[in-house]
Amino acid sequence: MKKYVMLIVAAFFLAACSSGKTEFFPSRGYSADAAEVIVIREERIFGFGFSMKVLLDGKVIARLKAGQYITFFVGSGVHTIEIPNSTINVILEGGRKHYFVIKTDSSQFGFEIEQVSENKATSRMAQSQSIN
Repeated sequence: MKKYVMLIVAAFFLAACSSGKTEFFPSRGYSADAAEVIVIREERIFGFGFSMKVLLDGKVIARLKAGQYITFFVGSGVHTIEIPNSTINVILEGGRKHYFVIKTDSSQFGFEIEQVSENKATSRMAQSQSIN
């Protein structure tokens, strides 16, 4: 019995540490009317050992570890980008890049997502790894 419990615990921790795209990842490539979205997860010691779900319009599209980022293209319009317990509704314009950062905060959940400028995003991306 102990062996099965240990196996279940090990499987849980392996799943919590995995990162990458999911089956709901937007497959649309670059086009002139598509909005480019970049989501960056800060590399901080807090929460370092697990991956963070990234949702687009209610569907998990990726899981990011600390220090990773992902790029995808979506149609222009109103979209919801979220992580557990933090949501941002944005108007994404086609032909533009939109940058978002997952950062630690002092709330009870410890993380929030916010839209940032290209300058802030570029410096954070230089210290991060793409999972595309």
